[in-house]
Amino acid sequence: MRHLGSLRVYEPVIRELAARGHELHLALGRAEALGWTTALDNLVADCPTVTYSWGSASPAAFWAEVAKTLRLWADYLRYLEPAYDPYPKLKQRAAEKVPPRLLAIANRPAFQNPANRRRLTGVLRVLERALPGVPQIEQELREARPDLVLITPLVYLGSSQFEVLRAALAMGMRTVFCVGSWDHLSSKALIRDMPQRVLVWNETQRDEAVQLHGVPADRIVVTGAQCYDDWFTRVPSRTRAEFCRRVGLPADRPYILYVCSALFWGSPVEAEFVIRWLHALRASRQPELRDAPVLIRPHPARLDEWKSVDLTGLRDVSLYGSNPVDPASKDDYFQSLHYSGAVVGLNTSAFIEGAIVGRPIHTILLPEFHDNQEGVLHFQYLFTVGGGALRAGRSFEEHHEQLAASLRSTGFAAAASAGQPDTVSPPGQGFVRAFVRPHGLDRAATPIFCDTVDEVLRMPAPAAEPTPLRFLLLRGAMSPAFRLLRAVYGADLMRDDWSRKERQRALQKQERLREREQRRRLEEEQRRAQQRVRAAKAAARAATQRAILEERGRQEALKAESKRARSRAKAARTRTRRRAAMRARVKHGFLRLLHGWRSGDQGHVG
Repeated sequence: MRHLGSLRVYEPVIRELAARGHELHLALGRAEALGWTTALDNLVADCPTVTYSWGSASPAAFWAEVAKTLRLWADYLRYLEPAYDPYPKLKQRAAEKVPPRLLAIANRPAFQNPANRRRLTGVLRVLERALPGVPQIEQELREARPDLVLITPLVYLGSSQFEVLRAALAMGMRTVFCVGSWDHLSSKALIRDMPQRVLVWNETQRDEAVQLHGVPADRIVVTGAQCYDDWFTRVPSRTRAEFCRRVGLPADRPYILYVCSALFWGSPVEAEFVIRWLHALRASRQPELRDAPVLIRPHPARLDEWKSVDLTGLRDVSLYGSNPVDPASKDDYFQSLHYSGAVVGLNTSAFIEGAIVGRPIHTILLPEFHDNQEGVLHFQYLFTVGGGALRAGRSFEEHHEQLAASLRSTGFAAAASAGQPDTVSPPGQGFVRAFVRPHGLDRAATPIFCDTVDEVLRMPAPAAEPTPLRFLLLRGAMSPAFRLLRAVYGADLMRDDWSRKERQRALQKQERLREREQRRRLEEEQRRAQQRVRAAKAAARAATQRAILEERGRQEALKAESKRARSRAKAARTRTRRRAAMRARVKHGFLRLLHGWRSGDQGHVG
């Protein structure tokens, strides 16, 4: 394996081969920073007959540098063929790896002629075959003494795995090339040496292997895509309501799942596009889309671009998901697809998984993403193989019409809302049958893959392929010639240019990171300014409210004081009346007494 990320594709077959009693050793070229070390540790813990080692990285020997230069030049010539004219990004990507002087030679008018290109490619192939092997790789194979060497992905531009295949064939070992992904045969390097078997997913890849790489048809085995077997039998561990609660979305209506992509370097930042897509969705003429919940799954290799994105102003939108490297994260990923009403993205293998789960998959074709969509061969398979699975619009309006129709379609919306099985035939099943499980939807690919491995192991080991004498003589002449050319032209002619391009790429990456950091700081500054404005408005509102409350309190106090004053006045008046009444009674009594006294006194006197 060139890197640990291939474990995502081959973990099912590794486990199955271990269960069949095979001993497997994984020779890993380099680590991978997306969490697959955890999966590797779990695999080794579960399967005692599986071991691994690091160190099959690209060797730095002089001859390996020469071989890589020749391969890169020959691979660039491939992209000068008319069949690749509609896909200029592939040609550009190959050109970036070729030393400038060789690139200039390849672009001369003489090599626009297909016959001349074939002659030059033939010369490069002869020179490559005359090169000596890489001692480090030969030593690894001699020490391991494997019964079978399986190589993946092999066809990366400039990959040193071609040296592994050459060395294994030279030693008479059984060899199998395992095609790792749906774009490897159409957009990477050419196969140089022919292994005993080439394992492909489907008839489309078989045709690519024959037509683009010249692989004999009898060496190709169609197994299906073993990396997707689990998707056909997996069931969710949570109800839809529980999952929606977990990701922070309402469960009363179908949600749209947006799956992010691994785009070419230099492409527009997808996170920024998703925000634009969300605003267009909320302003759509389609009522279903204006309030449709949206779940966004960021690509695990591009999480940084989401750090400065603020989704708080967008209702019913959630960012959720991680790289599916363990059972829990795989279950999360499956449920995000299973419970969705539709899946949207640019160009991602999640389209295949969405079609397997039975959800309608959608994209929008915009000029800024042409290189990542219609600018690559494998993207067309989503439209053509098995009747296609992808629905594409060339404008937001067309995209919205298609998306709304999927959400309205009988069975899917109701099933997605309730978390129940679909009541109508899922879309894209013809594509799934042709592209993922060509032997039938009910036949898993992993056993077929492993049966093929067992079959190759039962075959007699091939005869060793020693280097012919003519190539040994050519090698003797090549050594001083290439060393002289390297000394004279350096980076313009030899793979030393690769190091320079790596530095340029690193500088470009640093520049992109600086620009992204500047955007993040600007957005953070704007966000803080908005927060200050909001805080000032909130403080003003609070002050106004306090003033209102204070005024209301003052008025209520005045009213209370006035009421108390009136009560006191009333009490005073009451006391005054009582005193007056008392005085009147006293006076009246006194007058009666006085009147009675006077009357009695006069009678006595008379």
